[in-house]
Amino acid sequence: MTADFHSLFSRLALEGPPLVMPASPAPLRYNFDAGYPAPEAFPIEAFKRIAAETLDDPAALSYTSVHYDPDSGEPIYEEPGFRGRLEMSFGNQDLRTLLAQWIGARQQVTGLDCENFALTSGATQAIALAAAAFINPGEGALVESLTFAWAFRSLRARGADVRLVDLDEHGMVVESLEARLEEMRRDGVRPKLLYLIPSYQLPTGTVLPLDRRRRVLELAEEWDMVVVEDAIYADLGYDGDPPPSSLLHLDTSGRVIQAHAFSKIIAAGLRLGWMAGHPDMIRALVAVREDLGMSQWLCRILAQFMREGELEPQIARAAAIYRTKRDLAAAGLREACGDLIDFRLPGGGIFLWVKLDEAVDWEAAKADAARRGVSVREADQFMFVRETTGPRHFRLGFGHCSRREIEDGTAALGAAITAAARAPV
Repeated sequence: MTADFHSLFSRLALEGPPLVMPASPAPLRYNFDAGYPAPEAFPIEAFKRIAAETLDDPAALSYTSVHYDPDSGEPIYEEPGFRGRLEMSFGNQDLRTLLAQWIGARQQVTGLDCENFALTSGATQAIALAAAAFINPGEGALVESLTFAWAFRSLRARGADVRLVDLDEHGMVVESLEARLEEMRRDGVRPKLLYLIPSYQLPTGTVLPLDRRRRVLELAEEWDMVVVEDAIYADLGYDGDPPPSSLLHLDTSGRVIQAHAFSKIIAAGLRLGWMAGHPDMIRALVAVREDLGMSQWLCRILAQFMREGELEPQIARAAAIYRTKRDLAAAGLREACGDLIDFRLPGGGIFLWVKLDEAVDWEAAKADAARRGVSVREADQFMFVRETTGPRHFRLGFGHCSRREIEDGTAALGAAITAAARAPV
């Protein structure tokens, strides 16, 4: 007899379901659902060499950057400024220092050092730590009406009262943000945290204009909120000018914390990210973490990769690959679907946000596409308050796909969409 364990589950476990891709009725051949980076952009040879070199120091496999006496081989614990006291909370000091220099130069943020950074298991853990550090049950959080599932889940897991802010073709609508804040005031809810993806927003690919960025920070100041800026795609621009100044750059009061990672610019499997911000904010994050820090070995590999000047060329190489794939995916969809779909060509990132014509029976198209081995991510998988109704959109991820997968997959998807379109009256 199988036991029913549901009475043992926490409220969060019962709310579920796990955030995983739904099962397909046929073998998956064209995985446009995923948000994986391009494997051909991975710096395999550099990582092989650096990984081996770092193992010459046994501390690479320790919890912290403990040093060893070169003669006796004994650990040295009482050296000045022994870093092991902090690295299990904040992460490898050398990598944090290098990140401070890189972010400082790339985003023109002055005064950064290792104390402005905590290393995390990807940007997702950074966001979860922010939810744990700043949200008490019943306090208010605001997110874009279409957003990253794990961010929303982390906020709800901490008992946040989450409100949705409208999006348009330029990203977060600041008038909607103001309206939500006033709504919280009327409801007796303290707005505590704002989470947004201002550059190449997930899933829409929009870029928040500079005037809106400044207004967002004005509102954060007025309402005394923490602003979590998700910058995971911000460096993957490939069409002309980069996005406007980051919120971290524009911030003058220290209330912006920026989540970022090597996941999209190098490889997701590194599971190595960070949160950048005012040292007091960073200390709050590490106070609530529930692990023993990041892999010293991986941190040392990434630190050496940066010391050798490899990060910027890596980003440029990845961006060029993604531009080519974006153009392939866009051309394939337009050829296969014609006027039955519409989208804006994104200037960065690894997704297309595609709108369906009203003539298309999406449920039929989706079922047919699945039988053809095609998977995309529907709009409702980015919406987490069920009383809202979303547009007829889906996200198509092209980052990891080969040329063959993009060309054949968009043709198969287009065939399903075309077959499900009603004839004009």
